Amino acid sequence: MGKINTVSSDFNVNDDCISCGICSKVCPAKNITMENNKPVFHNDCESCLACIQHCPRQAINYKDKTQNRRRYTHPEVGAKKLMGYYK
Repeated sequence: MGKINTVSSDFNVNDDCISCGICSKVCPAKNITMENNKPVFHNDCESCLACIQHCPRQAINYKDKTQNRRRYTHPEVGAKKLMGYYK
C-alpha cells in the first residue's frame, strides 16, 4: 500500500485560534502538536480535514480555499467522539 499524500505545509492558522487543542486531539494521524499555544502541522497528514471541521473558531484553513466556507461535522460524530476514538 502506498503512502497517503501529505499536505501539511498548506495548512495555516489565523489569529482567531484560542489554543483549545481540539485540532490535535481529533487528528487520526497525530500530525498536529501544540507548540507555543498554536497548532503545528507535521508531515503525516491524511487529508481528513477533521482539524478544519472541528475548530470552534474556524481558525484553521487549507491554503486560501477554506476561509469563507461553512464547516461540516456529522451530527453523530462530534469532536468528543473522535477524541476518544483516536487516543
